[in-house]
Amino acid sequence: MKSDRLFYSTVAALILVITIVGFFTFYTTGHGAGGRVIAPGIMPTVIVHGMGITFWYILSLVQSLLIAGRNRKLHMALGWSAAGLLPLVAVSGILVAVRSARGSPNFNFFGMGYHDFLLVMFAEMVVFTGLVTAGILTRKRPEIHRAMMVSASLSLLLGATTRIPWLVSLFGGDESRTAFFGPVFVLGAILIAVHSFLTRKFDRWLATGDAVLVVAYLGA
Repeated sequence: MKSDRLFYSTVAALILVITIVGFFTFYTTGHGAGGRVIAPGIMPTVIVHGMGITFWYILSLVQSLLIAGRNRKLHMALGWSAAGLLPLVAVSGILVAVRSARGSPNFNFFGMGYHDFLLVMFAEMVVFTGLVTAGILTRKRPEIHRAMMVSASLSLLLGATTRIPWLVSLFGGDESRTAFFGPVFVLGAILIAVHSFLTRKFDRWLATGDAVLVVAYLGA
C-alpha cells in the first residue's frame, strides 16, 4: 500500500510538472506555442480552459498526497471539486476548439489540417468527461477510481507534450502524428508497467483507462 500511494503521488506530480513546462510560455507571457499571439476575442476562453486544467492537476496532486497521508475524510470532501471542474474544463475546451478552428482554417498541426484536428480535440473532451465520470462513480472502489482519475489526467496532457520541443523532436518532429500522440501513449504504457511491477500484478484498470484514450484518439 505504501508503494501504491507513492506511485500515484509521483504520477500526479510528474503530470503537473509536464504541464508547467509545456505551458510555461502561456503562464508567463499569455502567448501560445512558439510565442504565437492568441486572438483577443478568444483569450478569455483560453484562460478559463487553461486554468481549469491547471487546477485539475493541482487538485489531483493534493488528493493523492491526502491519501498518502491517510487523510481520507478530507480527500472525499475535496473530491467533489472534481465534479465542479469537469464541466468547466470540458465546455471551455469545446469552445476553444470551435473558435480556434474558425480563426485558423488553413492551419496545419502535426500533419493534420485544423478541421481534422478539431475532431481530436472533441475526442479529448469526451474521453476526459467519460473517465472522470467513471472515476466518480467508482469512488468507493479505490483500485478503479485511482486508475480512472490518472487516465483522465493523461487524456488532457496532449496540449503540454506538443509544446515541449525536445520531446516533439524525439518522436519525429512537428510534422508527424507520432510526435502528437506518442509521448502520452508511451507515458501511459510506462505507468502501467511500473505500477504492475510495484504491485506484482497487471493493473487491468489502469490499462483499461489507457486503452480507452488510445482507441478514441487514434479513431478520431
